[in-house]
Amino acid sequence: MKFQETSKGDALYLNQQIQFHHVFDRLLDKIERADKMIVSSFAVTEAIIRRIIKNRYRIGEISLFLDFTVASRNMPITCFAEANVDALFLLNNHSKTIWVQSATGDQYLAVISNNATNNHRFECGFITGDRELIAIYLDEIEQMKLESVLFYGKR
Repeated sequence: MKFQETSKGDALYLNQQIQFHHVFDRLLDKIERADKMIVSSFAVTEAIIRRIIKNRYRIGEISLFLDFTVASRNMPITCFAEANVDALFLLNNHSKTIWVQSATGDQYLAVISNNATNNHRFECGFITGDRELIAIYLDEIEQMKLESVLFYGKR
């Protein structure tokens, strides 16, 4: 894959080769097992949900944030997602992020242009383990929770 990595372990990409699932896999590989995972996306596909299912033994708790409109227009996929995550939040969402945290406290955040779909377009993203940036992100996620409708799970 065409991730450009820094000496600090941060990574950047801007190409057609890296899709959402590559970033998802890379984050899980970096920490081996995610005690917690948060995914936000405008849309999600069955293939991505199946990837979550396939890797569920490596994920303790997963929360998913999706866009209201897309989720309501594709209720079978939304219900499939609901059955395979711990919490599903719906809101006016266009963010695309993946956050993982291990049992030992290692954390990584990917801020990406890719939806949780595979579209083979030029996409870009940044992966970081910077705790200060991640703390800001987690504060913003709490705000998203307040503005969302809990479709399934607990806040």
